[in-house]
Amino acid sequence: MATASSATDVLIARQPVYDPGLRVVAYELLVQRRDGSSAAEEAEASSTISEIGLNLVSGHPAYVPVSRAFLLEGYATALPAERAMLEVGPDLQLDKAAQQTIEELVATGYRLVLVDLAPGADAERLLPLASVVGIDVTSFDRVALRSELARLRQYGATLLARGVEDHDDLDACQELGFDLLQGYFFCMPRVVAESGVLHVNKLARLQMLGELQRPDIDFDSLQEIISHDVALSYNLLRFINSAFFALPRRVESIRDALVLLGLMNVRKWATLMTLADADDKPQELVMTAVVRARMCELLARSYQHKDAEGFFTTGLFSVVDAMMDTSMVELLAQLPLSREIIEALLNHEGQKGRILRAVIAYERGAFGELGELPPTRTPLADVYSEAVEWATETLGTMS
Repeated sequence: MATASSATDVLIARQPVYDPGLRVVAYELLVQRRDGSSAAEEAEASSTISEIGLNLVSGHPAYVPVSRAFLLEGYATALPAERAMLEVGPDLQLDKAAQQTIEELVATGYRLVLVDLAPGADAERLLPLASVVGIDVTSFDRVALRSELARLRQYGATLLARGVEDHDDLDACQELGFDLLQGYFFCMPRVVAESGVLHVNKLARLQMLGELQRPDIDFDSLQEIISHDVALSYNLLRFINSAFFALPRRVESIRDALVLLGLMNVRKWATLMTLADADDKPQELVMTAVVRARMCELLARSYQHKDAEGFFTTGLFSVVDAMMDTSMVELLAQLPLSREIIEALLNHEGQKGRILRAVIAYERGAFGELGELPPTRTPLADVYSEAVEWATETLGTMS
């Protein structure tokens, strides 16, 4: 991937915004410097948003955080109004000039997103202009949250629940009638199984994953494992014959795939497809797994670590507990993964664990936690962008 001209220490990630049916309808862009300080006032941030950020959102609207300087210096007008929604948070210095600029931008077609405003804050003057109002649900108890919702409903904006971190929060926010939801609830298991009993479909997937990860797996045994699952065989061959691989000839069998792609690659794709076979989970959970896997792999190659496939596997399995709605400890006890991968998943230990921890921090916009990650020749924003692009293309082809 060609390196974009973004500054090497200006980082950008995305966080999904869902409708009540858990379909992604927008992404919030998280833009900071590597040390965690704000970059929203700088020209480099505008460049990063334009060159990378708007490509991260896969055609959805992007919530773009803005500062007073970002508004007054004209950077906002460089963003397309049909794709960029201007996000104002509690840190914005809302003086007369900033407010006038926002009013002019809204009048010309830009949509305004207000987030995390305390009742009575100066930015509440903008409520009549807002298309979306985001409420930090961790700042209110249930009674106060219901009251706040009723107060804000009068302005006619779409109401967004922010900070929805687990499924109890999700259920509460859906019950209260929020229009949109945001948070990392989708990466958490809904119920931790104490009895050790999995639903039959999930048990079958877990058994398949166990077979695919056997350390003694060879050419013939992998062919046999995949061939015994008709749906996996069909979907894998359909995927391998897609434009994603651009193979020189059509692949007619799993054996052909093994010959052309190699044992490790076929195992990787079969594992990915088995994990992705979860109709009861939001697609973004699978997307998160694949982005993590690819970014772990890219960083491993950048640092010239051996076993890039193991780094990919580590990222891919980092949400297996959420996919199976079972504790990570219980699941790993049933999978023949290496001790190194298990320690990485449970405790973020070892080379794989350190990179996984950094990838998760990056994904969540916790850029100040990247301090121990060595510099890379390619800017981290570009590594992340490549991982998102690769995951989007891969899952799109699978679909």
